Amino acid sequence: MKRFVLVAAATAAFALIPSTAALAEPASATGCPASNQVLIVAQLLEEGYRLPGVIDSEGNANGLVCGKPLNPVVQELQCPAVDCAVPVIYGFRDDSLTR
Repeated sequence: MKRFVLVAAATAAFALIPSTAALAEPASATGCPASNQVLIVAQLLEEGYRLPGVIDSEGNANGLVCGKPLNPVVQELQCPAVDCAVPVIYGFRDDSLTR
């Protein structure tokens, strides 16, 4: 009986540890993780962003990137609203769709 309880407790504890597959965000049909927005590079360049063009050209060059808005507190620390040249600070990455 003690062995069964010990094995059950160990199994329950192991189940709480996230696997690497659980930590990876699944890509949607757009090629972006669910927590990201699909953004159009041309529009971002018009708004003053520069990095999306570089990321897309080094990726699949389809005119789209994934963007995850940073936490508002982090945005304020990185770019005070008074001096910021862009409305939202994103963490960018290329979408995984190929040409």
